[in-house]
Amino acid sequence: MGVCAWCQKPLERPRARYCTAAHRQAAYRARRHAEAAVLARVALYQITDELTARCYALRMALDEIVEQRDPAPGMHTYMAADVPHLARELIRVAAVADRRAGATWNQIGEALGISADAARARYAHVRLITEGQAETGGPMPPDGPTP
Repeated sequence: MGVCAWCQKPLERPRARYCTAAHRQAAYRARRHAEAAVLARVALYQITDELTARCYALRMALDEIVEQRDPAPGMHTYMAADVPHLARELIRVAAVADRRAGATWNQIGEALGISADAARARYAHVRLITEGQAETGGPMPPDGPTP
């Protein structure tokens, strides 16, 4: 006799993997959440790498500017201009990753210091650009089987 793959209770039926239909469904949902979160995590890594590279470039440029007596006007602003955009994009993708991993809007809002309704209003419409869409420029595929 085996044990339930979800709750580890002994199984009554010899060939079953789960003790109840609810446990089978919970395991299915957990697998789906984990699979859906992978793309969002990859996007998080990419944006984090880009943000890190931009911050490093800003630091190197500032080091060079400090040594100059008369830096070009607007150079500081120019070097830092993309950082807020990348930070906002990082938060958007993090919200998508959390939702796909099964987080509630309340949990996401709490992490951002806003209400669940505000988090839902800001991030519920956010979708990731898939590699195929980025190459073709086509619309985002739906979240389910295509009819």
